[in-house]
Amino acid sequence: MQSEDSVNELVYEHMLLSRYALQGAPPQSRTEALDRSSTVLLARLQAGGPMSVAELAQSFGLDISTVHRQVAAAMKSGLIERIKDPEGGVARKHQPTEEGVRRLEEEFRSRRASYEQFTADWPREDVTALARLARRFNESVEGTLGHSWPRHYPTETGAAEPAPGTPAAQD
Repeated sequence: MQSEDSVNELVYEHMLLSRYALQGAPPQSRTEALDRSSTVLLARLQAGGPMSVAELAQSFGLDISTVHRQVAAAMKSGLIERIKDPEGGVARKHQPTEEGVRRLEEEFRSRRASYEQFTADWPREDVTALARLARRFNESVEGTLGHSWPRHYPTETGAAEPAPGTPAAQD
């Protein structure tokens, strides 16, 4: 059983982590910082392949109108494009454009640089432990909500690769 103090501390630290995660490289020092919803949409499409608005809404646990607005904004910005279903279905799917992939890679490179700066004086084992525990936490949330997220971690270059231990990484 967890202590109430530990859960309160986790809630508070998570709030701060969410704030700091986007703060490391201020938008004014970057030419094209992505907003949160575009980053999440692009990462989900890159990790899981083309999806319809309904599939995205289900995977995020959001209503279709919210996701539709986010997709429309990303399309207007040239980050996402609508395509025919590669599997021959009726619903249109969405995928990142070349520009969307480039911008997502740039976003992850920038975030990586920030995290490297924030943890520069940490032992490697501590960074590894934090990453392992963050993944464990996120997978617990996903399991509870029934919305799993395919994992394709950005590399140092920003390109995504399947996470270790995932089926795509074992091919």
